[in-house]
Amino acid sequence: MNDDTLINLVARGLVDKIIHLFNKYLGTQLKIRNEKRVLPYISKKRVMEDLDISDGTLDNWEKHGLNRYKPKYKTSLIYYLIDDICKFIIIDT
Repeated sequence: MNDDTLINLVARGLVDKIIHLFNKYLGTQLKIRNEKRVLPYISKKRVMEDLDISDGTLDNWEKHGLNRYKPKYKTSLIYYLIDDICKFIIIDT
């Protein structure tokens, strides 16, 4: 097998993987964005359920700039803007 063929096979495999991951990313974004909502916020609990991520992942996103929103009254509830969450959905390779 010559180098050009090997390079082409590897490149094709990478492109297929990227297309698959991008489609998965788009599907997740559509799932989050297309729900009927009165407000542009989503609860922390719902984010973890919808994206199948842990509390630690959200903490990491907050360390990297994700803003959390809490009501002014005393509560443990935490919310995020949906658009902000979509910025942090990263394609893992």
